[in-house]
Amino acid sequence: MTELELQDDEIAIVWSIADVLRECDWLTEDQAYEVLHALEHRHNATIGINWDTIYYTGIHMYPQGVEDEHVH
Repeated sequence: MTELELQDDEIAIVWSIADVLRECDWLTEDQAYEVLHALEHRHNATIGINWDTIYYTGIHMYPQGVEDEHVH
């Protein structure tokens, strides 16, 4: 595991494959990794990454197995 070194005036929020799988339980681990990678490189800095952006990125990239109604 890579250790993230932060300065006293910095913070970091870390999202994991496990987080993606919690929100998008139909994905494989490899697909969850791809969703995480997409979130990192395409996120809107105004919105950031959150449970909704994880879910909607997952259904956009891998729509199979998704029910019509999603309850958070």
